[in-house]
Amino acid sequence: KQQLQVPIMSMKEGWVYILRERDFLTGKTDRYVKIGLTENEVELRNKQHQTGNPRLIYSVHEQHVPLMNAMEKHLHHVYSTDRIHGEWFDLDDARVNNEVIPMIERLAVEQAETKAHMETVADLKKAYDNGTERKPNAAETALHTAYLEAKHAFELAKAQHAIHDSTIRAMIGTAGGIEGVVEIKPKPQGPLFNKKAFLALLSEAEQATCHKTVTEFKASLSITGTKALKTLDAALASEKKSASNAITNPPNTSNPGQPMAIRNPTAEQAHADYLASRRTVKEEEWREVRAKNALLVALGQDRSIEGIVEWVRQDVTTEDKWSAALAKELFPQKYEQAILDRDDTVDVLIEEGHPY
Repeated sequence: KQQLQVPIMSMKEGWVYILRERDFLTGKTDRYVKIGLTENEVELRNKQHQTGNPRLIYSVHEQHVPLMNAMEKHLHHVYSTDRIHGEWFDLDDARVNNEVIPMIERLAVEQAETKAHMETVADLKKAYDNGTERKPNAAETALHTAYLEAKHAFELAKAQHAIHDSTIRAMIGTAGGIEGVVEIKPKPQGPLFNKKAFLALLSEAEQATCHKTVTEFKASLSITGTKALKTLDAALASEKKSASNAITNPPNTSNPGQPMAIRNPTAEQAHADYLASRRTVKEEEWREVRAKNALLVALGQDRSIEGIVEWVRQDVTTEDKWSAALAKELFPQKYEQAILDRDDTVDVLIEEGHPY
């Protein structure tokens, strides 16, 4: 069994829309579409975009969906290879009508079911289990199989994506990034409390006063049968490790401010592979989210389904648990001494589209 987290996703409903532009003078339709979201009517959003725009903005498709943010993010990932900049994508009418709109309609149906499951799971997570341990029925066995297939496909997709990510990072060297592909930006780090340094300032008796016995409600979930990447695909796991090891000069604080490296065909291909892999990651992630929530709804308030899932929801008492709040209250000066500065680092920002 492997300890797992219950999926967390924004459950806000709203509108997802597809906009296109038409030149006022020539009447020519632009090749790009904007895929965005809004909590308000799309017509209001159109007016906001229209202000100051020399082209007519019009709606190609708009739909109210159960999970607005998830829908937009899904579409943005799936069409990463067609993303030019921001929320603008290079998609002709045929693809919009035959691919994008049907996808939105299908996902909206799936979202309605999964959102209901997610709401139930959120309630179950806060409630005590009833202690029941039972055998699975055929439907629950099928749900478990579907979950494992989705979970493992998701792990494989993430590994492939990580390989493409490492390939791009290895190309950066000492440059400030690669034109149109990746940029290195400073990432200031705030001070951090160092527990080890704090405890070194205290006597053994003082350390003891920073601990207390607490009883807390905890939900501990484990699903049987999940496998690590090395077990799923040893060759892919090895390739992922090799790609990471190939970053012999990881980007650091000396990169920002340096000239950008000129983009070449090799970098473009690496970027294309990276963008293409985002689709599979998002599709498999959605399959996993759907299957996991459906499985947990089937479990309900029971504690476990034999050989499939165990979700213990109970009060847990921990003796001598460390309390940062108590430590700060009892020894404020020493606590402040243990707040240490951290060296700044960098963000490696790989373009989510191809503005070239």
